[in-house]
Amino acid sequence: MAAGPVSASAMTRRRMWVLLGAVGSLLVIALVVLLIVWRGGAGVPETEAASRPQPSSTPAPLAVTASPQPPSKSVTDGPHPSQCEQLYSPAMVAAFGDLALNPAWVAEENSGANRGSADPELVTLIDAAEEKLTCVWANAGGASGVGLTTELVWVTPEQSAAVQSRLSAAGMNCYEELAGMRCIVEGTDDGGVSGESHFLRDGIWLATYYFNAGPDGYTHDMIANVWADA
Repeated sequence: MAAGPVSASAMTRRRMWVLLGAVGSLLVIALVVLLIVWRGGAGVPETEAASRPQPSSTPAPLAVTASPQPPSKSVTDGPHPSQCEQLYSPAMVAAFGDLALNPAWVAEENSGANRGSADPELVTLIDAAEEKLTCVWANAGGASGVGLTTELVWVTPEQSAAVQSRLSAAGMNCYEELAGMRCIVEGTDDGGVSGESHFLRDGIWLATYYFNAGPDGYTHDMIANVWADA
């Protein structure tokens, strides 16, 4: 049976559906393009993305090393005599006459031999030093009221400063001499003449106490021998 002619209204409806379909397709395409742009370049070829420069990794921080410090100066960097005989010239030894250097009795306990100072605080500073050389000129037979004691003491800068402070506080006459600091004091009483001579230089302290003894130039002679190579 043959179909009848399509009416005008049917044709109009068919055209409207076709138009609506076309418009819908355009809307879908536009939405896809919008999504691609919004996502920031989706669909860029992998080769192009790989060719873009990539941020390098953050370099590890360099280790901080402390600046090298100069080694601290040892108190034995300067002259270092090991025996009392090295402190004196032959002329000075002869000047002591009958007095002997370090007679056996001065090493005995409670011998009564003098120290390098009569000041208790200076004696405490002498004993606080780690190393010293004690040289006693005395009568070979025992204490006689005549003698001289020098203690060569190696001191740190801090100890040297403490010694100078005490020498000044004790009222000694201090002045610069022979590249060092010299301090002296002398007095007399019924027993005779006593005094002290102190010399500080290059980490060495020459502490001398004398009683009715001590040739002229004694301290200068020691300085000349201790620093003979300076």
